[in-house]
Amino acid sequence: MPPILDKIVFVARLEKRSDVDKERYVTFSGFAGPGQIASAAVRMNIQPASAETQVLVDGVFGKTYTAFTASSGVVEGMQVTVSGTSEQYFVRGREVHDNGILPKHYELVLTKDKR
Repeated sequence: MPPILDKIVFVARLEKRSDVDKERYVTFSGFAGPGQIASAAVRMNIQPASAETQVLVDGVFGKTYTAFTASSGVVEGMQVTVSGTSEQYFVRGREVHDNGILPKHYELVLTKDKR
């Protein structure tokens, strides 16, 4: 049984602005949705991180989360915004799970702050 992906999120990546010497987050729409149609929406499950995960990533209690997704394009440094609530998270880690029991999926470490 695949992980329950109960949230729809939009993923943004940093891009350099051409007019100034700064970067900004821009929504990335290169994910293949149903029917292989390009989409910016990604299904994800987000939950509070365990104490062990918080220690490993030098996280802060209440600001560190674990997420699961089937979308391979979500990588470190991207910003995740939950549809409907506008909660923002930043991707700090990524691990591939391909054990033959569950369908291939990705475990992400998210934080509420940009550090």
